[in-house]
Amino acid sequence: MNGTTARHDISFSRPGALQLALVFLFATALLCLGMSAIPSTYDEGIMLTGGLRTLAGQIPHQNFYANYGPLSYYSLGWLFRLFGVSILAERILFAIISGLIVATIYGIAASYCSRRVARWTVLSIVLLLFGLNSVGGSPIYPVSLLNLLCVALALAVYIRKLSPWELLGTGMLTGISELIRYDTGVALLGVVTCILAFGIFVRVPSRRALLKEFAESLAAYLLGFALITVPALLYYLSRASFRYFEHDIIVYPSKYYRRARWLPLPGTELTLKSQGKIIVYLPLLLAVIALYIGVRGCLAARAKDGKAVNSESMKWNALLASFGLLGLIMYMKGIVRPTEGQMYLSSVVGLLLVAVLYEHRGALRRSLAVTIPWLFACSVGVAGVVALRQLYDFDKQHAFLPVEMLSQARGKLIPIESQWCKTPGPLTKGICFLPDDDRIQTIEFIRSHTQPSDKLFMGVPHHDRIYANDNITYFATERLPVTKWSHFDPILQNQLPVQEEMVQEFEANPPPYIVLDAEFEQNSEPNESSRSSGVTLLDDYLHSHYTLVETHGMLSIYKRILAGGPPAQ
Repeated sequence: MNGTTARHDISFSRPGALQLALVFLFATALLCLGMSAIPSTYDEGIMLTGGLRTLAGQIPHQNFYANYGPLSYYSLGWLFRLFGVSILAERILFAIISGLIVATIYGIAASYCSRRVARWTVLSIVLLLFGLNSVGGSPIYPVSLLNLLCVALALAVYIRKLSPWELLGTGMLTGISELIRYDTGVALLGVVTCILAFGIFVRVPSRRALLKEFAESLAAYLLGFALITVPALLYYLSRASFRYFEHDIIVYPSKYYRRARWLPLPGTELTLKSQGKIIVYLPLLLAVIALYIGVRGCLAARAKDGKAVNSESMKWNALLASFGLLGLIMYMKGIVRPTEGQMYLSSVVGLLLVAVLYEHRGALRRSLAVTIPWLFACSVGVAGVVALRQLYDFDKQHAFLPVEMLSQARGKLIPIESQWCKTPGPLTKGICFLPDDDRIQTIEFIRSHTQPSDKLFMGVPHHDRIYANDNITYFATERLPVTKWSHFDPILQNQLPVQEEMVQEFEANPPPYIVLDAEFEQNSEPNESSRSSGVTLLDDYLHSHYTLVETHGMLSIYKRILAGGPPAQ
């Protein structure tokens, strides 16, 4: 059977608002309960500290190194202004975003699949989000939501002409995505443009009418995009120099990111120890299959010889073509560092694609019709493996938030954690989140020995080799970094020009205490993050101006030495 031309007209009604609301509430509640009680030292710390800096009036790129869009940080800063500086506010925000992702996936899947398949898809998405511990501030989750919404809104172009308001709204959502993450925002802009072009091509037989509609549609879409991004750009240029943006977003990623963060493709063993690495390959396979089937199906169903578009066939083939393209492009985004988290933007699309492929497998050629059920089962299974791995890690690290809350309520926390939970702070407001005991003691020391106006520096023992650094302590102590380069990246803070600038910042506003964290010293990857730059300027400066006062595990606290005298008292 030639599946792309065989008749397979199956209509499904869109779920109602009540169904979507119930799915949203179910997913949000489940993912709230699935939070980790341990804050992420690096990734989550970067976002929380960035929010703290914008709350203090600092501007991304100008005042602090940032490799995400400004809305990633300003949204947290606004949240802190409304609800106070708290990790709980950030966690709830991203649980809500994750719930919206699940509801959006269900809304799309239920419009193209049976309710049974849509529910399995929802289960898979929830397991994946739980397994990746999504409620941790990463901008890929709001970006994921906007990817799904924009492509879903653009799909109607295969059946009818989109109104200017629809195109304007889709463009504005794309603009918001651009301000959250520049790279994925540009990618989404390209994907939607391709959807508009191909959708109009298969629906409009006249070349002149085709070009006219595409030009009008693209203009309306780009206008919506510009309405969001241009004011933000003008505001930035009125307060900051473009060269800072150019360095963070163009120069460093293009010249150094691959050298600094590249990882080889992993093995494909499907075990808890291997963390279900097959998830790195599955989204690519699903995206390619869906794109191939979808494009062929759309071309077969297109308007030609005076006949109208076969709308039922066009609908599901258009989804496969459009989301297949989205999945492929987002896969390319993560290929430099092929890990579960980096592949999430493609993985979530893959779970939607395999559901639609499974539902419409009767229209596919026999080889694919037999293969798709296995891919569907594999997708659900991989999401389950990732979730089980997370449960295992939670148990091993005592990080499952509901369990830790219950232990706190029963008075079963160890003394240092019990006292920590009684002390007001950004990590204990509302719900008590528990860093490791050594970090708790370090945070309490800094808070008790410094003033809120004092600066802080969270470094590493050797700044000639950079992998990552502690960013959560800045947030937990509510002490702003002394340097704009507080978020460490390889081939950046271990270079001479940056270290010279950091030393100047220390001289201009010296922090009374610094902390050097050795937890990342043993991280070694097959890229340049494992190499020493040979630059020791910052290390020499720190060792000559600070003296060790306390050590808590891998965290060492140093006090500033007064000029011409002993350490400050």
